[in-house]
This record gives sequence, C-alpha cells and structure tokens, in this order.
Amino acid sequence: MSIFGLSGANGEWRQVGGKIRLSGILLVVLISIFIGGCWDRRELQDRNFVLAVAIDTADAGEKPGQSQAAKQTETFVQPHGDKRYRVSLQILRLGQSGRGGDGDSQQAGGDSGKNGGKTYVLSNTGQSLFEIVRDTLGQSSKSLYFEHIQAIIISEAAVRQAGLKPILDLFLRDAEMRWRIKMFITPGEARPIIEYVPPTKEAGGIYLANILRNHPKNIHVAGARTDLGNISVMLSNKQDMAIPRLEMTNNIVKSNGVALFKKDKFVGYVDEQVVAGAKYLRAAEKSAIITVPGDSPDEVVAFELFLHDTRLEAHVDGDTIYFTLDINMWGNLGEYQTPGKVKGAGDPAFVRRIEVKTAEEVKRIVLYGKDTCQSMGVDILTFSSKLKTDHPKTWAKVKDHWDELFPYIPLVVSVNVVINQLGEHK
Repeated sequence: MSIFGLSGANGEWRQVGGKIRLSGILLVVLISIFIGGCWDRRELQDRNFVLAVAIDTADAGEKPGQSQAAKQTETFVQPHGDKRYRVSLQILRLGQSGRGGDGDSQQAGGDSGKNGGKTYVLSNTGQSLFEIVRDTLGQSSKSLYFEHIQAIIISEAAVRQAGLKPILDLFLRDAEMRWRIKMFITPGEARPIIEYVPPTKEAGGIYLANILRNHPKNIHVAGARTDLGNISVMLSNKQDMAIPRLEMTNNIVKSNGVALFKKDKFVGYVDEQVVAGAKYLRAAEKSAIITVPGDSPDEVVAFELFLHDTRLEAHVDGDTIYFTLDINMWGNLGEYQTPGKVKGAGDPAFVRRIEVKTAEEVKRIVLYGKDTCQSMGVDILTFSSKLKTDHPKTWAKVKDHWDELFPYIPLVVSVNVVINQLGEHK
C-alpha cells in the first residue's frame, strides 16, 4: 500500500508542477504582448536628423541686402539679456537628393538640392543655446533629433566671447549627445562650413567627422583625445587642450593645425608641425610619412613609419624637474628622389645615413612642438599628468604654480630609426 500511495502522490505533484509551468509560460506570453515593440516609436520620416552644429556670434552671417524683417523672422523676441550666439543646424534631407525645386531647402542653406547636397541648414540667434534650438522648431515641421550628430564647429569669435565651457554646457548635459562627436574650431564663420557640399556629395557632417577619423595615417591631423567626451573630461579636470582647426577657403575645407586652449580659454593656433611633434611625444601616431632633407637640394627622402616604441619619463633631481623621451621607430624607405641614377640604395652605409637623418628630423619636430607649446604656456604634452603619475609628492608641491614652471621644463630627446625594407623595387 505504501508503494502505491507514494506513486499516487508523485503523480499529483507532477500535475501540480505542470500547471505551474503552464501558468508561467502563459504569464510570460501575456507580458510580452503588452511590452513588445517600441512604446515611443517614431518613423524615420517624422524626424529631422541633425548631423552638424555650427556656432557663431549672434551678429555673424548677416548677408548684404538682407532685410530686417527676414532677420527677425528667423529669430525670436528675447525678454532679457543680449543675443549672444547664432546656432546653425545641418539637417539630413531624407529622400532622393539632387532633385532641386524644393523651395524651403533652397532658402534654408547652401546644401541645396540643385547642388546634389543631402542636407539643409536652419539658423537661429539668442542667448541660451537650448532656447535657440527649441525655437528653431518654428522653422521645422518635424522634431529635431540629435543622436546622430557628427560634428560641432565653433567659430573663433564665439569662443573668444565667452570661453569654451559655456558653449558646450548644453551638449554635455543633453542625453542625446554622444561622446564621439568631433569638435572643430574655425577662424572664420562656422555656418558656411556646414553649408559646404563635399565632392563626394555625402552628408556634410559625416564628411567632416571622417576627416578626423583619418588621423592615424596623417601625422598633420589631430584626432586623438579631441572628441566631445575627451574635452568634457579635460574641462572637468581644468586641463589644457587642443581642438582641431578647420578652415574653408574658396570652397576647399581642410583640417590644418589645432587651436590651443588654456583651460577653456582660447590662446591661439599652431601649425601642422606642432601637431606632428605633439603626436610623436604623446605616442599618438599609428603611421607617419617623415620627409628628410637630403645632402643636396635635389635629394628627397620619405620614411614610412610602421611601428614605434615611445616612452616619456618624468624625473626629479632635487628641485629640478625634467623629462626624457625615448623613441624607437621601424619602417620602410617609402620614397627616394634624386636626379640621374640612384646610387647606393642597397648600400648599408646609405641606409644608415637615412636612418640617422630621419632620427634627427623627428627630434627636431618634437622639440619644435615642445618649444611652441611652452612659449604659449599651454601644456598639451601631458607633462603635468605624467609628473602627477610618476612623482605624486612632487606634483603636490608644484601644482599650484605649474603654469609658471611649465615653460621652462627641459626635455631630453633620444630617437632611433630602423629601416626594414627599401621597397618592392630598388
């Protein structure tokens, strides 16, 4: 009897367990019905995707002959304060590009359909960037969507007016902004740059962002630690920084050099050689073409960098602070121009001569970049952070007057170059 009794009990438990499992499955299915899909879904055609933002001073962009009525229509009545900024938004045009005949987009910006552009531009002026953006909805039939923004271009006049931090405050607070947004400073007006139609006819914001994404292969372009997220960290830590310079001349747009900032205050521009020197010093280069002066004016040598080992060290000797930089480079002879027959290209003495000259050139560029930054009093060379890491006690003593010490900190540079290949044909 006991055996049959146990069997009956097990059967009842199986039935109960089966009912519980079935109830659980039905509950999961029921919940899935109610939570399935996107509750806040909005179709693509119901959004205006902002790809780039240009920030100028409020009085910028006034076209000759533009009526006062047109200026007032574009902006809004501001109850207090002065209008400070002009914010221009580059918006993706969905649908077939190059159709022309779209009157609104023709008036809105330079990326008109007749030029094959895929974007158009809306502008507004005011004091609060948040209010400016919201009021721009008065010119748009759709909501503005910032999660795909690629680039922010700020004019030199705007950052000189109030500094960098007040301008970026909105972008650092808004949840739609991404940390990988590319940043630029331009010496002229910013709006014409986002009106520019690239030769590829791609959307301008994407085109501008991709210029900086090429920085690993171009020693002249600053791209590392220049995104909005990196700038946010440096602003919070009150660090000096460099932001890529973007210039437009005669329908040519190019990133050349950087704008230096002391904390968030604009100091000035430096050229591509300073950018190269800083990238060598900070080990930010992945590849580089280094041209070397030859023994004669007609000789041109180009070294192609493939691999490097760079070590920056901080040293403290009593009251003296100095840095050492050791660079080892490996690469190929990428180009060798000389009139007449090439002599000695396979000669070890020739190869060694090029290695030594390349090392000297790298050292010269590093010291040029270092001296330029020190003369401007802007520490983008990571000296302060390196000293803080290697010698925290010393940093604690000097941090309050680091700005006075930095221009006089010595750097001892040692460079070794090895040429592995002379090319497919030599």
